[in-house]
Amino acid sequence: MKSKLIAASLLLASLCVPALATDQQTKIRVDGMTCPFCAATTEKALSEVSGVKSVHTNLEKGVITVCAANDAKLDEVSLKEMLLKKGFTYASKETSNTCKAS
Repeated sequence: MKSKLIAASLLLASLCVPALATDQQTKIRVDGMTCPFCAATTEKALSEVSGVKSVHTNLEKGVITVCAANDAKLDEVSLKEMLLKKGFTYASKETSNTCKAS
């Protein structure tokens, strides 16, 4: 009986882990974005990355803010490649553990 109770507790705990997962906010500094069309094409490309939930661009600062699941593929190599294909230069990124409304 005790082993069944432990097994049930472990099963219940494993089902709760995904609910505890948090999103991450990544601010990507991009050089070369100067117009709304630039922002729109880049936002579209980023929003197609699996796990990305929202994308917002600040053209004045040249910063794209992405809210995504922790496992979204937003590593530097992937970002550099994607932005280069769009005609822009990846400058840097800053990641935090929570997404904030922008």
